[in-house]
Parts: sequence; C-alpha cells; structure tokens
Amino acid sequence: MKNSIAAALLSIIFYHGCENVDVVETKIEYRERIVVSAELSAETFFTGVTFTRTLPIDETYDIKKAELKNVVSYLRINSVKIVPLHYKADGLYLPADSLVIEEGDKYELIGKVDGKSIYAETIIPERPSINNALKEADYIEAFITPREGEVYGGKWIVIASGSGDTIASAHEFSSIIQNSGLNTSATLSVRTEVIPQIYLSSAYSDRIFIEVCSFDKAYLNYYNSRSGQNVVNNTFIQGGESVAWNVFGENVIGLFIGMGRSRIKAQ
Repeated sequence: MKNSIAAALLSIIFYHGCENVDVVETKIEYRERIVVSAELSAETFFTGVTFTRTLPIDETYDIKKAELKNVVSYLRINSVKIVPLHYKADGLYLPADSLVIEEGDKYELIGKVDGKSIYAETIIPERPSINNALKEADYIEAFITPREGEVYGGKWIVIASGSGDTIASAHEFSSIIQNSGLNTSATLSVRTEVIPQIYLSSAYSDRIFIEVCSFDKAYLNYYNSRSGQNVVNNTFIQGGESVAWNVFGENVIGLFIGMGRSRIKAQ
C-alpha cells in the first residue's frame, strides 16, 4: 500500500512538472473543556480536587496555562456536612482542615466557574477483602469477596526490602470487573497486567504484591468507554467525546470517584 501511494505521488509530480502543488492543512476542531479530577480513597486523607482546562492538541501541556484559579466549590457529605474548598496551587483545591474519607459515605462536589456549574457525586466503597493471591507464570490473580455497587481492578506492585516503599507498579488495570450474579458472597477473581520479566526472578519473589482497588461502580462505565483504553492523564489533557465521565456541567468532563485499596503478597 505504501509503495502504491508513493508511486502515485511521483507520477503526479512528473506529470505537472514545475507546476505548484497546493498543500491542504487539516485542522482538528478544538473546544475548551473544564476538567475535574479527584480520587477519594477510603480511610485516607482527602488529597483534593484539581480543576483545569483542556489545551489544543498541538500545544505543549503547561499546568500554568491549564489550571483554574477562580473556581468556587465545596463538598457536601451525606447531604448534610458542607466543606468549602480553597485554591492552593496548580489547579488543586483543598479544604482548610484535614479531611479523612470514610467508607460508605456519599460525597458530592458542587462548584461554579465563569458562570458554569459543576456537579459530581460518588459513594466511597469499602477497602477490598482479599482472600488470597496466587502468582501465575507472568501475572498475579487475587480472589476477593465482592460487594454490591462496587467494581474492582488489580495492579502488581514491587516494594523495596526494608522500607516497604513501592519501587515499581503496573501503569494500568488488566480489567475492571464486577460481580455478575446476585450472590455477593461468591468469590471474584481479579488479575493484574503481565509482570515485566525483570520482576519475575527469585530476587523479587518476597517483594511482589497485588493491590486490589474497589471503585464506585461509575468507574466501570468510564473504563469501558475510554478511547483506545488510554491512560487516565492523557484522556484528561486531551478531553474525550465518547468517554463516560461522572462529572456534569456545560463543557465539563472528569472523574470524581470513590475508591478503596488493599494489598497482599502473592504466594
């Protein structure tokens, strides 16, 4: 196919001789969107909400150009407690005091910027209950007890000996799954992406774990609808027409999602 195209182009050039060849430039349509990003992880301190705007694809991403500094926003917890959010830096908004995210609570994000309203809500799932985990040829499979309204994914993690700090981890989930039946006491299998060969040696056998994440079920729609299964950050920067976001408003996209984390060493 490439040879045919090249031959056709050469024949056109020879036929027209010294005549000018017009080059038609095609511009990709750009529409600015407000981007909201927040992960609310169970039993940890709230790390804030980031408000930014998308930039044209042909423009180098710069947080100073993308950040929004004038968002008026707050959290509403369980339809009762109001927590105002304040701009800190690089589009990040935090409450004045530390806030611990509690399992089972409902969090709503309410905001306004440049006359546009922003709304999202999420339920904080419990941290996954992992029964056991097995290391297969080049991945780890964990068996968990699922709960209603939650979906799950797993990532491999390698920790440093001594400190226990994470030194490597999967970039993505192999899949996001939910319990397909009505029996929530049934065991559910969650597996990781393929583990790089370097971490499959005996030197890492006691240092490789699986981290299972539970999510508000809205995350499953987002994961399944992403264009080409791109990494979250790329989708946030460039926007996405067909992605199932859970943040709503005029020209607003993003994820405001509750999650829980548990990890276990693979056997």
